[in-house]
Amino acid sequence: MRIVIMLVASIFLFFANVNVAQAATADPGSLEGEWIGTWTSLNSPTYNGVLEMSINQEGDKVYGISVVGNTKCSPYRIFQGKLSGKYNNFIKFKMAPEDQPDTIIAKNWGAITRARNAISTVYKFTPGSDCEGDVGTMFISKVQDYSQIQNITKK
Repeated sequence: MRIVIMLVASIFLFFANVNVAQAATADPGSLEGEWIGTWTSLNSPTYNGVLEMSINQEGDKVYGISVVGNTKCSPYRIFQGKLSGKYNNFIKFKMAPEDQPDTIIAKNWGAITRARNAISTVYKFTPGSDCEGDVGTMFISKVQDYSQIQNITKK
């Protein structure tokens, strides 16, 4: 039930200022690339960390690798999933340890705001994983050319 509530809340938060015209004209391959973000457990809100994802996209299928910081639950992961919705603005994917690709440890459901290059998901660890029963949120932003600090020195 908490997952459903968080998913609905995420959808409202991310779509509040985006109009349909922006979503309709977005590049369908815009998920391809490097993403960075944060995660927070809902079971223990002080348990959180950062994450990096490299997303590949083929039509409505997404897959890639991720590194999740501050966790004992397989920090190096692979994922695969699918986009849905009229503008491919919803995402669902499963995560597995990089060294055990057939062992699903977590499932994610979320909303995509292409105009903001953001993904908001809720996650739930599956039975048998190191973090079984943990649920939480992930907020991820696409790395843009202008989002990297280059040639900056401290004086």
